[in-house]
Amino acid sequence: VKTKVIQEELESRKIVEKAKGILMSQQGLSEEEAFKRIQRHSMDNRRSMREIAEAIILTSQMKGK
Repeated sequence: VKTKVIQEELESRKIVEKAKGILMSQQGLSEEEAFKRIQRHSMDNRRSMREIAEAIILTSQMKGK
């Protein structure tokens, strides 16, 4: 059970990192600014940071970037 939780946390971190990279390249944000933006949207919308990050990635893919 612990191994599964650790794997999910690692996967979530990877997804957030990818979304940060997208925000940094598309919007010229620093790493900290990108993280804070994801965090703020997470809190404002009562969604996990992973969900917000997945939405950023999906939107980017749909735009073809």
